[in-house]
Amino acid sequence: MKKQALISVSDKTGVAALARALAELGYSIISSSGTAGYLREQGLEVSEVEAVTGFPEILGGRVKTLHPHIHAGILADRSNPEHLETLARLGIGRIDLVAVNLYPFRATLARAGATRQELIENIDIGGPSLLRAAAKNHAGVVVLCDPEDYASVLRQLQNSGELPLESRIRLARKAFAHVAAYDAAIAGWLGGQEDVDSEPELPDQLEVSLPRVSTLRYGENPHQRAALYAAGQGGLSLLHGLELSFNNQLDIDATLRALRLFAAPTAVITKHCNPCGIGCAERLQDAYQKALAADTESPFGGIVGLNRPLDLETARQINQIFTEIIIAPDYEDGVLDFLRKKKNRRLIRWEAQVLEPGQYPWELKQLLQGWLLQERDLVNEDPATWRVVTRREPAAAELRALQFAWKVAALLRSNAIALTGADRVFGLGAGQTSRIDALQLAVMKARKFGHSLGGAVCASDGFFPFRDSIDALCAAGIRAIIQPGGSKGDAEVIAACDELGLAMVFTGCRHFRH
Repeated sequence: MKKQALISVSDKTGVAALARALAELGYSIISSSGTAGYLREQGLEVSEVEAVTGFPEILGGRVKTLHPHIHAGILADRSNPEHLETLARLGIGRIDLVAVNLYPFRATLARAGATRQELIENIDIGGPSLLRAAAKNHAGVVVLCDPEDYASVLRQLQNSGELPLESRIRLARKAFAHVAAYDAAIAGWLGGQEDVDSEPELPDQLEVSLPRVSTLRYGENPHQRAALYAAGQGGLSLLHGLELSFNNQLDIDATLRALRLFAAPTAVITKHCNPCGIGCAERLQDAYQKALAADTESPFGGIVGLNRPLDLETARQINQIFTEIIIAPDYEDGVLDFLRKKKNRRLIRWEAQVLEPGQYPWELKQLLQGWLLQERDLVNEDPATWRVVTRREPAAAELRALQFAWKVAALLRSNAIALTGADRVFGLGAGQTSRIDALQLAVMKARKFGHSLGGAVCASDGFFPFRDSIDALCAAGIRAIIQPGGSKGDAEVIAACDELGLAMVFTGCRHFRH
């Protein structure tokens, strides 16, 4: 019995070569109208679906392959005599290979100006049904949903005439995953259509389906396998250097989270997912110098992130120490040529979309027994809601510094302390098991790099439970403090500030980063 292949694709990549090779192997080709016309233009003999079903395409092509003469030919169990007898009695031919890819819903969704009706029309119905049917019956049917698989499948068919079961299982798994990702994209879009003015709801069923963008050299450590899964490149372009590692991806994400909080020209230096320096200024080169001055040791081998196009003078300053990654929204003339002289450095351009908080409203973290899902912490509360709780109010300059420090502290791993001015970091303490330890680390770092804390301010990501931190801050020269408040020890802490002449602001909001 002559074998049959059903081919119906939106993406025509490689499909003519696939059909031609299958024809040479003795397959008859069945196609829907669009694919059939394309294959005929390539000189191939094709039977249209309606010739097999005896029923025309209707409803503008919405109904064409949803017919027993198609689906029975795919789903019949080749090892079941009753199934084969039914096909013979009804004159239904077996379909041995299904090559289908789906209407470009995600590409349409990503296109600016796409209308709701365009998106509806790009929801494929017949394609997913064909893939699921073929994948279910993979023991007897080869299923292809990705042009990247055409060549390897053809080689196996040309060599032995059949695919081994392990190859069929791999292709079936890929087809089900492809359909699941497609459906998840549609469900996500429809979820956003329910009420555009309301906040997104926590889903009743968590569905995460993303294509593998790249296989990484290794994970956090060389013995761990790793890959990046994403919907596209997420607004990042690697312009120079080696492919990004697992740890590079984490550090870049931490850097972008920091950059989105500052409007002035800003430089952020990141190491191990914590900023080690942040500076703001009217000129980018001055912002970088402020960020570097915070800690002149840690930036070695780190990441520099910028929120303005990188100019040549700032690039020369960055180039004076080993910087593994530079990430900027653009690079002025001559800068890329200058920086590319160091082959191992990565140069990345980020697009504005990557900082848009609405694009990725959720954060997902894995536990041993499941997953945690939460809203992203956008660090966007209104300073007008903050409350001065001490007798002394912060001066205008101190208040500006407190606003800066509050953003910096929100970027650090808990427990976190940030000692800053209005546009630069002086000392940071992050990831400590007690708040007093974080404070002492921040003071030590500031003194190590020669920063006077007279006139500096302090931000804490959590409340101060005891006055010991207040006494230590006062001894270091700090005169204004910002914290969430909410401790049983608030009264003791406020009294200590009043006794020492310090100003303290409660935000009523905390920014832990575990």
